[in-house]
Amino acid sequence: MKTNKLLISLVIALFGIALVSSSALAGSKQSHRWEGVAIGIGAAILGHAIYQSHMAVHRPEVVYVEPERIYGDNHGPEHRCGHWEWQKTWVPPIYERVWNPGHYNRNGRWVSGHWMEVETSDGHWIQDRVWVADNHGRY
Repeated sequence: MKTNKLLISLVIALFGIALVSSSALAGSKQSHRWEGVAIGIGAAILGHAIYQSHMAVHRPEVVYVEPERIYGDNHGPEHRCGHWEWQKTWVPPIYERVWNPGHYNRNGRWVSGHWMEVETSDGHWIQDRVWVADNHGRY
């Protein structure tokens, strides 16, 4: 009985190793050179794209804007009169047109199929910061 279990477990182990292992046939040196080059170039391009996308997320963007000068005046940038205000704006709900197939209603009457509008997003208010210019400027 003990030898039977040992023999069965040995056969199962050898069979498992045979399934897991693969044959290693190397072939000639020149046979797959261009496939290796293509894989290497593709990996380099993919790695560069991943690196650039990572750096673009974490790198702050600095933009320098030259101050506008009034023509013929050397006193520095033009002063713009005005102020910022918060403006409330209504964003209407969004509807999608879908087909409602024929069916029986609660009273047991047949309702034929028809198109209907289903609300996909609710309407809501948003607040925007808006620059309000004063009309009593320098000119």
